[in-house]
Amino acid sequence: MAVQIDFKPNRDLLDPKFESYRLSLDPLPVLKQQLSGGVESVDLGDDQYGYLHVRMAGIVNHLFQDSWAPDCVFFASEAHHIFWVKLSQDGKLTKPRIVWQLPSDSSRPNANTTISFPSADWTVVSDGAGGIYLLNTPSRTEGEPWQLCHTHHIESCHPPCHLLHGVHYTFPSSHQIECLLAHISRPQDVEGNLKLSETTMHFVCVLEWISFSSVGNETVSWSLKRQRRLVGGSVPNYAAIDPAGGALCLATEREFSFIYDSQKQNDKDEVEKVGDLKTSTPPLYTYIQSLEDITVVFKIPETITKDDIKVDFHLSSMEVKIRGKVVLQGLLWNNIDVEASTWTVEETKLEVILTKKETGLVWQELVKGDSRGEEVLDPALVEQIHNSLAHLTSENELIDGSAKPAYNPNQLEECDISSEFFMFLRLEGDSHHVTHLSNIGGHQWLFQSLVSPEKLPTFCLRHDVDGLLWQPKNVLSEDEPEQFRVEHIATFPALGFVQASKQDRKYIVGSPDFSYAVLSDNTRHIYIYRQPESLNAAIELRNRKTGQEVSSIAKQHVVNLEQCDAILGLQACKHCIFVLSKYVLFAIKINES
Repeated sequence: MAVQIDFKPNRDLLDPKFESYRLSLDPLPVLKQQLSGGVESVDLGDDQYGYLHVRMAGIVNHLFQDSWAPDCVFFASEAHHIFWVKLSQDGKLTKPRIVWQLPSDSSRPNANTTISFPSADWTVVSDGAGGIYLLNTPSRTEGEPWQLCHTHHIESCHPPCHLLHGVHYTFPSSHQIECLLAHISRPQDVEGNLKLSETTMHFVCVLEWISFSSVGNETVSWSLKRQRRLVGGSVPNYAAIDPAGGALCLATEREFSFIYDSQKQNDKDEVEKVGDLKTSTPPLYTYIQSLEDITVVFKIPETITKDDIKVDFHLSSMEVKIRGKVVLQGLLWNNIDVEASTWTVEETKLEVILTKKETGLVWQELVKGDSRGEEVLDPALVEQIHNSLAHLTSENELIDGSAKPAYNPNQLEECDISSEFFMFLRLEGDSHHVTHLSNIGGHQWLFQSLVSPEKLPTFCLRHDVDGLLWQPKNVLSEDEPEQFRVEHIATFPALGFVQASKQDRKYIVGSPDFSYAVLSDNTRHIYIYRQPESLNAAIELRNRKTGQEVSSIAKQHVVNLEQCDAILGLQACKHCIFVLSKYVLFAIKINES
C-alpha cells in the first residue's frame, strides 16, 4: 500500500507580513552574443494535433544549463551542432563554440534536440526522433569537444521524443546511466501490455526508461541493460529518476502504469497495473450527456434479454442488475427525474437514459466515487458551452486605451488556483508499485528546477499567493520512520500571485540559491522578482498607509530585450539569467559580485 506524503509547509520559511514588490529602476547589465546559425526550433507537424502534443511542446526549453557548472549553457543549432557558451569569471560571455555535431541522417524526422547532464563527465543527447547518444564530456566547463561512446535507437519511439532526465551511477566494477524520455503516441501504436478502449483517449503519453551499463573502462564499452515503458493519459509536469532508490517520481494529472519491462518479458503478470488508469480492462460503461439528460451504455452478451435486466431509478440514486447481479449501484452526482428516466436493450447494448432534474447542469461524474466508467464528450454540448462563454472573449485587438481590462490582477485570490486533480507519486522500478503518493490538487504548478545535481530536481507549487519550493529526497537514516519524503526548502513570496497576471508568460525559473525568480513573456520581456533584502539601519522607511516601519524591501525588475522576437529558452544561475532567442543569446547580470 502506498505511503501518503504530507506536503507540510515550513512556517519558518513563510512571510505573512510580505506586502508587495517594489519596481526598481536600477538598470541591469545585459550582455549579448550573436549566434551565427539559427537556434533549432521545430514546430508541431500536421499529424501532431492533440492536446498532449501541445502540452509536450509547451515544456520544451531550448536552452540547457549544466547543473554541474551553472555558468555554462548549451543549445542546438538548425545545422544540428551543439554549442557551448559560458559566463566567464571576468563577467563576459564567451563566443559560442561547437562541442559536438549530431550524426547526419536524411531519413531522420526533423525534431528538437534535448540534452541532459547526468554527471560532471557524462552527457546524454536525444535527437528527438528516438536516437540516444552517450558522450564522454570531462571538460564541459572549458567547452572542449565531446566524445561519442554509444548510440541507441528506440524503435517504438514516435517523434518528437524529449529527454526529461538522466542519472549516473558508479559501482566498484561498472558504471550505469539511466535516462527518461517522453513521446506522444496513439494507443494502438504503443508496444507493450496495453489495452485501451477506443472511447477512452486518442493519444497517450509514453515514458521510456532506458538503462545503459559499462564494465571496466566506461569510455569504451556501453550496452543496453534494461528498458521499461510506462503509459499515462497526461504529460507529466515533473518526471525524474530517483538517483538513490531506483524509482521514478512523477507529478501528473493522470496516473501512469508500467506496460513493458525487458527484464520481465517472460512473466507478463509482473508488469502490473498501477493506479486507476484503465490500461488492462475496458470501462464497465460509457456515458454521454447533454444539458437535459445522460445516456449510459453497457455492453452485454447476446444471450442477455430484457427479462434478465432490472433497473431501479430513485431521485438521487440508481441500481442496475443483470441476472440478479448488481452491475452498478450508488448515489448519482445530482438528482434525476424518475418518471422521465428509462432504459432499453438493443442487441448487445443496454442503454439507460437519465433525465436531469436540474436542466443545464453539467455532471462531473455519473455515480459518486465510481471510476469504472468513461465519459464521452458530446460535441453539441461542448459547442453550447463554448457559445455561452463567447461574450468573454474577442478576436479583435484593443487599440485604444479607453477599454477597461478584463479583470484586475490585484483582485486575484486563492480561488484562482487550479482545482484540477493533480498528484505526486513515486513508482518503484523493480516491483512497479506506487510506494509514495500525495494528492496536490488545488496547488497550481509553477516550475521545476535543479538545486543540486546530485539530488532529485525541485518543483515549485502555488500555496495561497506564494510559490513554495519542494525537494523530494531520500532519508538514509535508521532513526527516520520514512525513507522518502518531500520537504519545503524555500519560498518565493507572492510568486503565485504575480505570475497569474502575466497572461503572455512562457517560462518560469528560479535561481539555484533561491535569491530570485524570473518569468519571461513569449517575446522581449523578462520579469525578475528578488527575495526581500534588509534595509540599511541608517535608512528609515515607513508604510504610507499604516505608518509602520519597513525593515526590508523586495525588488522587481523589468527588462526589455532588443532583437528578441521570440524567447526560446530561459535559465538562471546565481550571477545571471540566460535568455535564448533565434539569433541572439542574452545574459542579464543579476549579481555583480
